Amino acid sequence: MEMPARFCGRCGAQVPPGAPYCGRCGSPQVPLPIPTYSPYAYPPAPARPTVGVRRISGSQVAIAAGLLVILAVVTIAVSTFAVSQVIGNHKPCTSNCGAKIVTPLPAPATYKSSAFGFQVAYNPNWTVRSQDAQSVTLATRLGLLQIVGARSGQPLDQVMQAVVNALPSSAWQDIAHVTDLKGAHVGEQDGIGAVYSANLVGANATAAKVRFFVIVATRGGVTVAVFGVNPADPKNFPNGIPEGQWFDDLCQQFQWGAA
Repeated sequence: MEMPARFCGRCGAQVPPGAPYCGRCGSPQVPLPIPTYSPYAYPPAPARPTVGVRRISGSQVAIAAGLLVILAVVTIAVSTFAVSQVIGNHKPCTSNCGAKIVTPLPAPATYKSSAFGFQVAYNPNWTVRSQDAQSVTLATRLGLLQIVGARSGQPLDQVMQAVVNALPSSAWQDIAHVTDLKGAHVGEQDGIGAVYSANLVGANATAAKVRFFVIVATRGGVTVAVFGVNPADPKNFPNGIPEGQWFDDLCQQFQWGAA
């Protein structure tokens, strides 16, 4: 059954079914049942609420708080991110590269790559950790998400595997493939993707069980890699990723630049 069109009460823009916020002005929207997505979408677990922060328990938030500290120390300390080391052309960090928590940049709820023209609409409750002409790194409520673009002629399977291989083994331990994401895509472009499990080790040797995914796609000579990580919760969420629905929405609303 086709869902009726929805419009933002603040700016009047049409809002996609199931979107929790307006992609134009970021105004929160009244939750509606989430429609069926493409085959790789993260379906809601049976007999559980499907939308909003009510799905996330207090214990998950506590785990996420520790995870964010680990991510800040482990991931942000890297000059860029494993993705950009593989498919990007960023210059390596040579000074002031120590791990530290910085004041997030204001989040406009959209990011546009000045180098490649692609645009990403994201949850306005997330914060921007870093951004440049080719990439943006977002701190989500429970984890981290990064979108990186680059000129690349590599096959997609090699790009995805190289992203995983580039994660520092001192911090990302016991990485294991969980499942392929059938029908994975970035925006309207078909690609490939997979979900992995790992133990993420912080500076104090405390490990957190996490699930992360990598989705890659190429269009018009531009390869985009999407990397997301959350505390692992395989009992309550499909693929063990609590924010999987938010990540899926972002990939579906991704807009490629002009070829």
